[in-house]
Amino acid sequence: MKELKFTSEIKTIDNVHQIKIDVPFDVKFVCVYLYKIKEDFILFDAGLGIGNWPKIFFSSLKKLNISSKQIQYCFISHSHLDHIGLIGKLKRKNPHIKILMHDITHQNLKWENDPENSEKLEKETEKTIKKMGQYGITKKQRDIITQYFLKWPRLKRYYEPDVILLDDDEIKIHDTKFRVIWTPGHSMGHICLFDTKKKYLFSGDHILSRITPHIGLFIVNKNIKEKYQQYNFNNILELYLKSLERIRNLNPKIIFPAHQEIIRDPLKRIRAIQAHHKQRLHEIKSLIKSNPMSPYEISKIHFGDLDEINSFLALSEVLAHLRFLQDKGEVKTETHNKVIRFYS
Repeated sequence: MKELKFTSEIKTIDNVHQIKIDVPFDVKFVCVYLYKIKEDFILFDAGLGIGNWPKIFFSSLKKLNISSKQIQYCFISHSHLDHIGLIGKLKRKNPHIKILMHDITHQNLKWENDPENSEKLEKETEKTIKKMGQYGITKKQRDIITQYFLKWPRLKRYYEPDVILLDDDEIKIHDTKFRVIWTPGHSMGHICLFDTKKKYLFSGDHILSRITPHIGLFIVNKNIKEKYQQYNFNNILELYLKSLERIRNLNPKIIFPAHQEIIRDPLKRIRAIQAHHKQRLHEIKSLIKSNPMSPYEISKIHFGDLDEINSFLALSEVLAHLRFLQDKGEVKTETHNKVIRFYS
């Protein structure tokens, strides 16, 4: 198999270096950030670990005249493949580097990588995919999505973090204080990192410059359900919108996202994302007014015909909005020919 080849671009703002490397996904680029504090650096996110991506990253360090040993901390925004790929290599090059991630990200990665949980993962996947059938996805689509669900966790590698983070934790590095903001939505354990003095926000996938991050369904393992039982992970859109409002209230000066462009007018972008979800909720509610439809039918109207994986992502996005409306008592359900339909 031919090795994937990537290219990079480096941009510097103040003491923040953005290393932007292309990827063969819809997002086009993955960005990681090196923030200089005195003679040390923190790294926000660990990028991708496939093809020559690692080589390009370490080559970019050389261009910046930065040694791996100068990177004292690596904060992980969430558990997706394009954010955790270099953890092992960073640890090998600099055994003293501290890896920091949210408790939920840690628990998910550990659970998915434990061979003893393979059977549990299969059962949870089977349960989730069966539900997708009730929402209108065909058996052929369900079979392909099942393979995706079982394959994806096996591509990840678990490395025990040095520091497990919780919401509102404060990390002081030299004279700079960072605040950890837990921002569930795109991922359950997603965090943003906020420099409380300069008001810089490292947003991961929580806030992007041109698109809204995917908000959808998750397989939640039992330990997380029990530990975070006060949170309704079935209404993930509500959790996302609440965490987005928390970021707005911080009034960040600039946002450094994991994809696309640096955001220089954060409040304008946050308001645009809030308006987008408000409009989508209105459109879905209007579409099913006295007109019961399955979530899959709604997703086809909103997103068009897609391949199996993107059909699932579109469906889970629609479901996130329907459950938000359902919890507010604004939509109801009925079952027709074993398919669950929503109406307002």
